[in-house]
Amino acid sequence: MAGALPDLVGHWMARLGIDPGRAPDRYALEAGFPEALEPCRPGASAQEIAAWEDRHGYRFPSGLRAWLLLSNGLYRSGPLIHPISAIGPMIPFARVPDMIVQPESWFELGNPNLQTVCIDLAYRLPGGGHPIFTSGDDALGSPPRIIAQGFDDWFIELLRQGGREYWFDPDFEGFGSPWSSHRRHAPRPGLCETLRRVADRVPPLVHAGADEREIAERLGVSCQDVELILRHLQHAGAVAPAAETLSSSQ
Repeated sequence: MAGALPDLVGHWMARLGIDPGRAPDRYALEAGFPEALEPCRPGASAQEIAAWEDRHGYRFPSGLRAWLLLSNGLYRSGPLIHPISAIGPMIPFARVPDMIVQPESWFELGNPNLQTVCIDLAYRLPGGGHPIFTSGDDALGSPPRIIAQGFDDWFIELLRQGGREYWFDPDFEGFGSPWSSHRRHAPRPGLCETLRRVADRVPPLVHAGADEREIAERLGVSCQDVELILRHLQHAGAVAPAAETLSSSQ
């Protein structure tokens, strides 16, 4: 069985060497996460975490890994942090300017209520960690935005706030666009020489509204190859999507 949330949070902070002065108030935790709702679960195993990292090709930040070992997820009205089996590629709900195919490093971390919370595992912000951001929602007129500069900062503030989505408060100031930040800080995806030779033929086809299958047929390559080319080009702003294109990894 998982332990009580305040105790697990104390263990988590101790494992990471976080200043105890940053700890959320125990009474706020108990009020925001009633034990009757079972906010914690038995921890994931180190083998499960390693298998996830091997499968996806990215490593969890130390704070997230430490929490999953203590509790496989965190729950309130919805999963603030998914169990490891449900942490997967982000599903896009909002169009992102100048992006056609979302980065492979964008993963859905949780689904509290209004929008999914995601993490970019491709890079760390200068002086921070892997950015935490919302998926955005076109139906609500809400673009994706970075809400914390690392998992630890987001998690501690989330606990202080009793699990509520404080990043939707009117006075909350975010940290910019996750796509702009990704292009600025993450390495540009590479291309083999074969795909480099045909890459400059892709932008005109995209501007004409061709989808990945059409482009693949025109170039004599696979759809996966087209996706690789698009990731390479869009990172440098060398191709822009047609107006109706939804940014996705599909």
